[in-house]
Amino acid sequence: MENPFKYGGVVRRPYFADREDELKELLREMENLGRVFLLSPRRYGKTCLLFHLMDHLQNLGFGVAYLDLNACPDLRRFAEAFTQQTSKSLESNTEKLLKVFAGLKRLRPKVSVGTDGALTASVELAADEKDAIPALLEGMHNAEALARKSGKKLIVIIDEFSDLLKYDGTTVEKAMRSVIQQQDHVGYVFSGSEETMMRGMVQDKKRAFYRMGRMMELGPINRDAYAAFILRWFEKGFCRVERRDLEHVFEIGVDVPYNIQRICHILWEKARGEKEIHLPMIEETPYIIAQQDAPHFESLWSATSQPQKTLLVALAGETDPKPFSKAFQLTHGIGPSSSIKASLDSLTKKGILYRTKKGAYRFPDKFMMFWILALSTDRGKTS
Repeated sequence: MENPFKYGGVVRRPYFADREDELKELLREMENLGRVFLLSPRRYGKTCLLFHLMDHLQNLGFGVAYLDLNACPDLRRFAEAFTQQTSKSLESNTEKLLKVFAGLKRLRPKVSVGTDGALTASVELAADEKDAIPALLEGMHNAEALARKSGKKLIVIIDEFSDLLKYDGTTVEKAMRSVIQQQDHVGYVFSGSEETMMRGMVQDKKRAFYRMGRMMELGPINRDAYAAFILRWFEKGFCRVERRDLEHVFEIGVDVPYNIQRICHILWEKARGEKEIHLPMIEETPYIIAQQDAPHFESLWSATSQPQKTLLVALAGETDPKPFSKAFQLTHGIGPSSSIKASLDSLTKKGILYRTKKGAYRFPDKFMMFWILALSTDRGKTS
């Protein structure tokens, strides 16, 4: 059997784990053409959920356009992509699509020929960069007009929406809101991983998107539902695993779907011969992954000072480290608190650590913690 535990890309059925409640919630909102701001930490499967949502909406007859602002380096590209994707979601005929594009003032049609001789219609900004905002608004008005004409509901999904700030975000926000609040045939999902920025957009009274839609947070997958998904696949692969042992998988992976999928991917490969997964095998897995990612971790490690390295080793070695406590500082021979604070700030800025809402410092990539632990032990040396 093909390894069913996919990670690192968009995962679709049947390899997509749970999220049934979140999917139903989003479907209800989009059926009513709502505006949802979806917040999710990285590696929680946000984009996978969005593609799963797209599949369901298309099956229901909706027009669906997906844009990733990571792929739009400037506002010009965003305006072009918005117009192109929304138009193609409602009109598939190339000739008719070219007529639609020809009717635009600030965006002009562009035709390309594929290797198979087929024509592809797209658009490009016809004027200077300063006209990018008017071009974006023209594309948004065009999306509403096409949806009304086709009799279809249109859903626009904009991923990594917090990146809007790179386009002089506050100006663009105001311009977009002026159109969105007039649309009655278009619904939106604005998703992002930068929690502070996303919350600011919706909760700051001075921002254009203030209370323009509801906020939805994507948390960990329910353990029972996730365990059922994992057990089902291992059973199909004739591999025995105890439900209680999966608790260790969730704890090691700190309930992050990417981590869980990757751990299970390794376990599937390790169990091909034995046809059984046992606890020592699970405990060994994060060290194997840490070795696989060693080049990346070594690069981060080399960019830290010796005091920072000492602090990272100390943090990795404790379950619930309290770096400003006297006990922690005496145990690891580090301090004072002022120098620890400076190191923590630097490590957070580099993305090696992050600060939780409760003020604790954690590794955003849990496997780097295991890599650091393996530096001073013999664990993780297996391949």
